[in-house]
Amino acid sequence: MARPRTPIGAFGVVSTRRTDGGRCVARTRYRDWDGKSRHVQVTGATRPTAERELKKKLSERDLFNPGFSGMSADSSFPALVSYWLEDMDLEDRLSRTTRLLYERNMRTLVLSFFKEVTLREIGVARCDYFLKQLAKKSYNRARQARVVLRLALGLTVRHEIIPRNPMDHVSRLRRPTRTPDVFTWGELEAIRTGISAWEQRPIKAGPKPDGQLGQIVEVMLGTSARIGEFLAIRVGDLDLAVPIPSVRISGTIISRKGEPTHR
Repeated sequence: MARPRTPIGAFGVVSTRRTDGGRCVARTRYRDWDGKSRHVQVTGATRPTAERELKKKLSERDLFNPGFSGMSADSSFPALVSYWLEDMDLEDRLSRTTRLLYERNMRTLVLSFFKEVTLREIGVARCDYFLKQLAKKSYNRARQARVVLRLALGLTVRHEIIPRNPMDHVSRLRRPTRTPDVFTWGELEAIRTGISAWEQRPIKAGPKPDGQLGQIVEVMLGTSARIGEFLAIRVGDLDLAVPIPSVRISGTIISRKGEPTHR
């Protein structure tokens, strides 16, 4: 019968020999990710040392195809960030706003913490510690960092760079308990009085107030719409010919760097 094939990621019998200089060489055949068996050897001062170092080297040997990207488990995290951003541009599935938001969150929230480690060194404990430390400062920042870190590491799994996504096992972020802030009638009157005084002040230079600020604040108070949503309201979104007037919030105002502001 034919000898059974060595499984991928496994090695055969370890042989040793002594060199002319008195050192020991441990050698074996290892079956790589592509199915080919290759000789791997390590030199040590003694036979046990050489065998131990050989097994250590084999345990760290990458089981996955480095691929056309040149990325491997020993690549740095900044290299992954560049690779991930390029991949998002190739897929072209995200809106321009979301794409820029993901890049900003990755560079400002995540990159500085992981910039000195390789992909092989990013495990569950490291990711869990990072998110918990960030959550102490801001829950929202930790939530945004978790999204982009999961996406980037998920790409490495899909492209067979690392075997699993450590973000799948991190602790759940707990939203802190908050009491909503509510304006009192006195505070509302103070806001209206302040806006009125600002609009009526003497103007010596620059454009004069046109009365829109007070209207903007009144509509935002009445609808709870965000400023961008309010500024995107069109005449066709209003229904005023009914006992209870209504407005349809169906857009927002976008201002991207290098682009004109648009709805």
